[in-house]
Amino acid sequence: MEKCSREKLVDKIVKEYNLTEEDAHNKAVKILERCPEKLRQNVQEWSENRTLTDIYIGKYSLPMILAIWGSRDFLSAWEVMTELEEGEIETAEMRIWNMRR
Repeated sequence: MEKCSREKLVDKIVKEYNLTEEDAHNKAVKILERCPEKLRQNVQEWSENRTLTDIYIGKYSLPMILAIWGSRDFLSAWEVMTELEEGEIETAEMRIWNMRR
C-alpha cells in the first residue's frame, strides 16, 4: 500500500477502534508488514469504506467471518484470516466459532 493508503488505514483504525493516532499508526504498520498478499485488497477496501470482496482462504472470507460473528470487528477477522493463510487452520477455526458465542 502506498503512503496515502496507509494514512487512510490509520484514520479508519482511529475511527473504528478509538485508538490514538500513534497507536493506530503502530497497528497499521504491523498489519501492512504481516498482511498476506491475498488480503491486501480487503485491507484497502476497508480503509476506504468500500464493500469487502469475498477473497477465500480455505473455506472462509473476511465478510463471511464478520457475518458469522455478527460483528464489524475487521481487525480481529483479518487476524483470523491471516492465521488461516499461515496454516494455523485449527487455531483460526476455533477463533471463528468461539467468537460467535
